[in-house]
Amino acid sequence: MLLRQGWKARPLARRWRAPMAPAAGQEDGRAAALDWGPLRQRWQGRIFTAQEMAEAGLGKALAAGGRPLPLPAVCLRARSECDVRRALEFLQRYDLPFALRSGGHCLADLSSHAELVLDLSELRRLAWDARGLQAGPGVSTAELSGFLTSRGQLLPSGNCPAVSLGGQALSGGFGLMGRRDGLVCDQVQALRMVTAGGELLEVNAEQNRDLFWALRGAGAGQFGVVTELHLRTQTAQAMNVVHGCWPLAEAAALIALWQELAPGADPRVNLQLAILAGRPVGHGVASGQPQVELFGAVLAEAAEVPALLAPWQRALGRLAETLCEWRLPAAAAASYLCGRLDRRCEPAWQADPPFPAHGYQFTRSGFFEQALSRAAMAGLIEQFATGRPAAQQRELSFIPWAGAYAQLGGASGSAFVHRQAHFMVRHTTVLGPAAQTVERERARAWANESRACIAPFGNGHVYQGFAETDLEDWGQAYYGAALPRLRAIKARHDPGLLIRHAQSIEPAAGPNETAALPS
Repeated sequence: MLLRQGWKARPLARRWRAPMAPAAGQEDGRAAALDWGPLRQRWQGRIFTAQEMAEAGLGKALAAGGRPLPLPAVCLRARSECDVRRALEFLQRYDLPFALRSGGHCLADLSSHAELVLDLSELRRLAWDARGLQAGPGVSTAELSGFLTSRGQLLPSGNCPAVSLGGQALSGGFGLMGRRDGLVCDQVQALRMVTAGGELLEVNAEQNRDLFWALRGAGAGQFGVVTELHLRTQTAQAMNVVHGCWPLAEAAALIALWQELAPGADPRVNLQLAILAGRPVGHGVASGQPQVELFGAVLAEAAEVPALLAPWQRALGRLAETLCEWRLPAAAAASYLCGRLDRRCEPAWQADPPFPAHGYQFTRSGFFEQALSRAAMAGLIEQFATGRPAAQQRELSFIPWAGAYAQLGGASGSAFVHRQAHFMVRHTTVLGPAAQTVERERARAWANESRACIAPFGNGHVYQGFAETDLEDWGQAYYGAALPRLRAIKARHDPGLLIRHAQSIEPAAGPNETAALPS
């Protein structure tokens, strides 16, 4: 194993209605035609028109639906809890459909694809007290990491620095600390939420217990507007980072040994496997030969790392000769965990606003409780390498589960149901903004066909944090056995479906269904 020495940190109550909200550009134009003067007089934040958003580049870096994503006619950017309550009062009065957005990274565009958007990106308050961290839903992963690092703390968040806390904490949220410490939603101790009726609720294990269960795993844009989260954190520490890279010819052997080792590894070891082709450059993609990468973190004292990695070195055999390892001090480790450093511990490229144009991304996922067969692996690898245009980036990611994911927040603790999986596989393809319709449809087809190659081995569940626009039976795929209880909670807190989008949880229809809700 190669050890890189001398690493230095770099600066771094109405009647129920159908849940399908109309897409942007297809509404009746009521939002743009309304008199916003009364709201503006009391509004602390900003109200943007589509033209103002376009001029400021406030769109998305990547659209997920395979078609250009129009800007909303009106964007209400709240600056306070009072703004949120005023907005919901206004929206309720005029019965306006809207999208609820904290960071805008929804992979199904559910947080952006509406005529009107209620934007929480300025709700970014960060505070520290004896009970832990208090944070607004608009705080990005990078901001959160910097704030906590200065206090010697970490949150087991995801590794995309631009993603906001609201989306990831309410849908689940996994990262390289997760097998040891659990999901982001497992760290949530309390929340503040504004209901569809404008009521401000304190939500925790003692107050509004039904919402405390539902919001942690199924809360993104469903039951109300979360304005603050209170989270448990962990002590920051040094750790080891591992990275290896091999040609595609080694993919079958590497997937086989990864399946054998990764899900059952010590929870302090979180190593992912990726097969990728093409590298992101700006908004486009550079062509490149397919390769396989093994990467991740070992969250242990330096003296313990050799024993924890020994099974991997033995299994890799000759391939271990090119495996690299870095020992990162606590601050650099935090930058790696939140995605400010890439897999090779170099400063990571990120798409930052303004966004004069957006690219396109298609992501599919699935959970597995059994290993893939050799035939399934061969088919997956063949599908990966077949017919990729030079301008299309592809990545297959094998993400280990088990560990704390299975041990924390079980069925009675939170609405996140994907606890017993051994691993998750993510299929992602990205195109630049110049991609034509035929190219976009080809990319969508690859993502769908790649997942289909191994679907018989999956458990039928999909990670709700990777929402999909055209997923059939998405309620069962995201929420499984929790769905009836979630419908009952929706009926209690938003019976008129004010908070709705294309994948809104439908309120339970009557007393027989709502009876399923525990007191």
